[in-house]
Amino acid sequence: MFRHVIRSATTNSTRRCYATKSKTTNLTTKPLVPISETTLSDGSIFVTREAPVPSQVQATIAPPIRQQRPSGEKLSTAQIEEMRQLRQQDPSTWTRKKLAEKFGCSELFVSISAPTVKRAVKVEMEPTTEAGYRKQLIRKNRQRRRELW
Repeated sequence: MFRHVIRSATTNSTRRCYATKSKTTNLTTKPLVPISETTLSDGSIFVTREAPVPSQVQATIAPPIRQQRPSGEKLSTAQIEEMRQLRQQDPSTWTRKKLAEKFGCSELFVSISAPTVKRAVKVEMEPTTEAGYRKQLIRKNRQRRRELW
């Protein structure tokens, strides 16, 4: 973080603090957060801001950002094999979520240990001609309009 030196008009001591965008610093107001001043070897005063609440108190009062997951037992190889068999038999019934709830693990672990077989995607298109999809669509619409004449 950038710091700059402020010289007080009343004393000749220099004071380092956080850089501000304003040209004039307001030296008459006191900071709302506790500060600690350290005198450096060259005689200048280094100012640091302290946390308004001690870290021990903050750890007990502030709620955790993420809820910690209970550390579950590791699955045995037999359980992982059963998970794979269920997933292969009926992947629509045994989804990642259901398997994760049954075995007490994460959905990511289920997707890694028991992946599904990738199915071939069936694409229903008309027989390939020189014209693309849009041109075929335009032709169909044109024929429909002619029928309405």
